[in-house]
Amino acid sequence: MMPICINRKGDIFEELINITEDQVDNTDFNPITHAFVVAKSKDGFLLLYNNWKNNWELAGGMIEAGETLRECAIREMLEETNQIPERIEFKGLMKFTLKNGRVEYGGLFSADIELERPFLNNDEATKIIFWDGTEDIGYIDEIDKELLKYY
Repeated sequence: MMPICINRKGDIFEELINITEDQVDNTDFNPITHAFVVAKSKDGFLLLYNNWKNNWELAGGMIEAGETLRECAIREMLEETNQIPERIEFKGLMKFTLKNGRVEYGGLFSADIELERPFLNNDEATKIIFWDGTEDIGYIDEIDKELLKYY
């Protein structure tokens, strides 16, 4: 199968596996390590500027002990962007092959933001934007840009 997208670091987005959120715990897809959120407001897609990686990306991150994919997605979105979604919907399980050869899976969610909240500076992100999809804002991770299509 052809990969969907490869980013400039060499990480490969292999596929989006079409399963329901309830089915995730009863699959052989391991390890499930993270969740990403494709969130949108009336002004555009929510992206954060990751000052560790020096690029724009989606909200998301690693699952903490005892946390569900949904809880991880909502927590990461709040921690990184200070946004709280009115609607959040599971889209499927992403399969990645990282540059080092490790295979990982992550949950993908789409979300709607009705009320844009002020951004709060944090360790990871220095700013957010609601991106219109065309404005040149600098480098956006290729995989994250591809994931916008799954909103």
